[in-house]
Amino acid sequence: MHPFPEETLRAEALFASDLQASEEVSPEAVDDVVVQVLRRDGPCECAARMAYEFGEHPDTAVRRMRWARRIIRGLATT
Repeated sequence: MHPFPEETLRAEALFASDLQASEEVSPEAVDDVVVQVLRRDGPCECAARMAYEFGEHPDTAVRRMRWARRIIRGLATT
């Protein structure tokens, strides 16, 4: 199953955010953070930050992106 482009963009923004996987946050808080990051940095900066992390820390970047995609997918089903 391929993600929708909006889902990918939102996951990249969550990846680039300061939220941590260990934090328990509400769907509303995730939405707020995603919107803030996209407004502040834009989609290109989110993608660039993600690419940097995959280059520098591929092991942790993979886990973080899986977390971000799981959270964003969960929001789509609620």
